[in-house]
Amino acid sequence: MRQDRMQYVSPYAALEKIASDQPEADAIIIDDTRLSHSEMLRRITHCAGWLSVNGVMPGEVTGICVRDEINHLVCAMALLCMGTPQISLGLHETDETKRRLARKVGATQLIVEKIKPWMTGLRTVVVPRGEIAHAPGAAGSELFCASLVAAVAVYMTTSGTTNVPKAFDLSYGRLITSANRYMADPKERRSLRPGSVEFDAVRLNRVCSLLAGNTCVGFHQYGLDRLASICERESVSVLRVGPYQLASLLRSCTSGSRLPPATAILVSGARVCGALRKQVQAEISENLWVQYATSETGLISTAAPQQHDAFPEGIGFPEQGVSVDIVGSEGETISTGEVGHVRIRKDTMTAGYMAEPDACAKFQEGWFYPGDLLSREGDGPLIFHGRADDVMILDGVNVFPSAIEDALESLPGVLEAVAFPIKSRVHGEIPAAAVVLSGKAAAEEISGILSYCQQLLGIRAPREIRVVSTIPRNAAGKPLRRELAAL
Repeated sequence: MRQDRMQYVSPYAALEKIASDQPEADAIIIDDTRLSHSEMLRRITHCAGWLSVNGVMPGEVTGICVRDEINHLVCAMALLCMGTPQISLGLHETDETKRRLARKVGATQLIVEKIKPWMTGLRTVVVPRGEIAHAPGAAGSELFCASLVAAVAVYMTTSGTTNVPKAFDLSYGRLITSANRYMADPKERRSLRPGSVEFDAVRLNRVCSLLAGNTCVGFHQYGLDRLASICERESVSVLRVGPYQLASLLRSCTSGSRLPPATAILVSGARVCGALRKQVQAEISENLWVQYATSETGLISTAAPQQHDAFPEGIGFPEQGVSVDIVGSEGETISTGEVGHVRIRKDTMTAGYMAEPDACAKFQEGWFYPGDLLSREGDGPLIFHGRADDVMILDGVNVFPSAIEDALESLPGVLEAVAFPIKSRVHGEIPAAAVVLSGKAAAEEISGILSYCQQLLGIRAPREIRVVSTIPRNAAGKPLRRELAAL
């Protein structure tokens, strides 16, 4: 249902009701720190008062440069309740990138752990180590207000292929919609998502979980054996990871550990090949869910565990309220089952990027074009074929990296594979691939792997395979194909 843009929402009222209904229930479990919903609300209230006393102006765009998980999240929730737009400016970005992002979204003030030269000209408030204490004379709850559903709650950034990621706004309406979905999905009751809260995907997951009255679990530096123990002990209902994290968990398994049957795995953020799905279900958990989503639109579709055998590259069926269309490169209608460009329409998706007139071409007539290639046969699920930008053209023939990666990862000695082009004046782009081999596999086997690919793929087979110890990835976990090509 389309939301009334004049409707108001109050994050504080939602948190207050949750704290009243289930005061002692776990809200946050980060390593050795455990906070209940009532304790979380108390800290958020104290933080709002402390921020006000220290000069943070409600309503002005605020950057958060805080690495500490609890303090970052407490500050984020306090700003949300104060009706103050915010952006995370994490340590994974360079100082210059943070400065330019702050300027792009119009930030005037920062909440930081340490003042640095790039922050010159911005109002800065330094958070203390440990808990943010109550400021004498400050009444944090008096600063909380209801906000229009269309008002900006958070500024998000893309993973980015340029020096400065693109930025876009996320409304209070979309936050509440996501929180309502988390509230309705039993899998989301106690979620574990690895990674720093400074990353937008992790941060959004934590915020929506809190607004839904759920539990956020976070631990650092663990392999599959310890992770299985954590999930059992904390009754984790869903483990949220990216494909590369799944591959890492498979490599870390030393004693045949599996996740508890009640813990689902939810993977998103990049392509999940059929071979990886099969191995995960065989060795870690049969309860594997694959989501297709973008930062700009949110959730689009989900493939359930029982769909993977029939559709190894399937990403499920569009969620209610999501329109998905597959068209040609010029927006023309294409035949059913043909690979084409996907476009998405959703009431709560962002309308465009900030200060990026060229990039806004991805938003046309109410549709968002993420640059992904999909297909759909009749009433079947959506099938993911990779990024349009990654398709190689060899002597006029389209070569999909996903086909090469599928072929390579079907071999037992290959843990990970990423296809990339080598530029050629004669042939255009020559397919190549980088692989991470298992401990039992040897680099001498490459000739056999090449021969296997040639039999399976013909002209679309890679002409060269490079063995690497790890696949270079960006902050969002997506492979850096240009770096591989430069090796």
